[in-house]
Amino acid sequence: MDVYLVPVGDDRDELYCERMERADAGDDEAPATGWRRVTAIFHRALAEGERAQHAPDSDAPHGRVRRWFTRKLAEAVAEQRLLWHLRHETHVRLVHADDLTAQMAIDRSRRSLGADRDKHFRWAIIDAVLALLCAPIALLPGPNVFAYYFIFRSVGHYLSWRGAGQGLTAITWQPEPSPHLTALRQALHLADDVRGQRLDEIAAALGLDRLASFVDGG
Repeated sequence: MDVYLVPVGDDRDELYCERMERADAGDDEAPATGWRRVTAIFHRALAEGERAQHAPDSDAPHGRVRRWFTRKLAEAVAEQRLLWHLRHETHVRLVHADDLTAQMAIDRSRRSLGADRDKHFRWAIIDAVLALLCAPIALLPGPNVFAYYFIFRSVGHYLSWRGAGQGLTAITWQPEPSPHLTALRQALHLADDVRGQRLDEIAAALGLDRLASFVDGG
């Protein structure tokens, strides 16, 4: 698996990947092991979030609440896909800007993973409580999008917490410097019209279709 330590500022980098296979929730890893309804809801919401992320305009469901729901799912999928995949990895190639040493790149990655582990653990608990409060609603017929949303979030944050922990304790990171990522850091200071073109060129050189959108926070 390839993970990119992408510059988003002069001294800030974020982990990024574009592995397209759908993350497997893993029924045996979900917080409510044996509760098939929870894992079924997670899988349905994950599939809907993936569709919304890849084709947000053409596949957007009708209804204001439903559109809000799918947009939030798409955001969660985009943010957490990397950590979901890390749960199953033991060796990862870490591509980083060549103005960083290998140790600097690993240290920055570990700081990012540590912050993610703490954040997702906290939100897994919060959303699990909210999901339990919404449980009576989830048992009723109808869309029940808010109950499904909190169930999806609680399971998703749990899996992200697992992935961040895997990255910190069990994965061997193989650093690989890239001049393209150094050029990306330099491109952050360009004027908007030139910057966009340069980011597209760097993304093409790295073979990353959505890199420019990630850097710009889109």
